[in-house]
Amino acid sequence: MFKKNPKLLKKWLYIVLFIFVLQNSFSFYKDYQVHIINAPEHLKEANRDYIIAKLFANYNAFFIETFRMQTDNILLFPFREPMLYFYNKGLEKLPKDEPIRASWFNEFKLMMHNYSNKGKYGSLARDYGYEYARDFVDEVYFNIELLNKGKEKLNEYSSSGYKNELTTTLLQTFIHYVNFYTNTYHLNLEGYPMTKENLIKVSTYLELYERFKNIDAWSDEFILYYKTNYSKEYDAIINPNRGWYSDYRDYYLNNIKFSSYILFYEIKYNRFDCENSKKYLEKIASSKKILREFVDKYNVSSSNKELMERIIRYLDIKNISGEDFEKNENPLNLSIDCKY
Repeated sequence: MFKKNPKLLKKWLYIVLFIFVLQNSFSFYKDYQVHIINAPEHLKEANRDYIIAKLFANYNAFFIETFRMQTDNILLFPFREPMLYFYNKGLEKLPKDEPIRASWFNEFKLMMHNYSNKGKYGSLARDYGYEYARDFVDEVYFNIELLNKGKEKLNEYSSSGYKNELTTTLLQTFIHYVNFYTNTYHLNLEGYPMTKENLIKVSTYLELYERFKNIDAWSDEFILYYKTNYSKEYDAIINPNRGWYSDYRDYYLNNIKFSSYILFYEIKYNRFDCENSKKYLEKIASSKKILREFVDKYNVSSSNKELMERIIRYLDIKNISGEDFEKNENPLNLSIDCKY
């Protein structure tokens, strides 16, 4: 049809171009209203770069999610590079302790990885190389801290009129951050979180021990803050009705993981104390109970139920005193002797 009528082809190209320009102009105008007009004064200059980065990010995310591309795919260059350029340019205009940085990182980096791997974490080093993964994981850790420290400030932005994707759903964002770190900390080039090599690493690396202790404390603080001050959002996110692939599952499963990692190190280096370390054992026991009730009540598939039980068995620590009915497949063969 177009071969016989090149004018028709030209006409359609102009129509497509017009729609493209119109759509992007509308998106830019909308973002300008939200992120420039309504933004706190000290964010406006950086947000001028943010809204440009966001235009490119929309296309970058679309192609990553639709075609399951890795974030470094060469075909994404026309969208990825301008996005990162304006993202980094905007960051330079923000103070290092500005919590909106954590929301930016989530949008332009963490979520892009989430789109590329359907939310399955652990393979970052395998897919992108050790050095890239190490730097990315470090950024995630620092943003967990920043998001926790800045939670009140971000909610103040929202309540004062700057309510948008950067200042809402913070609880969900925080859980995503913790989930990513807990499953990707190992930088294992094979891409599997649950391996003997990884358990040896968390049981012997002081830096990981200290980081997981911090994450445990930040998580408790963040969750309590939302449960106390934003109960509707808390009830919506920490909700078993959301199903197996949900923040509800991730939150409790990660409690088991990083609490176990903390205990592995303490047992290995004789830092474990039946009373002082008891809170981690209690968190593990409570999370296991909640998850087991969840999979029974909400008809979770047998394969997912077995996967959960395998993780529990793999991380189990035997208590040689008292009754301990858990099956243990922990390759570190760790045990404690506490009478509770």
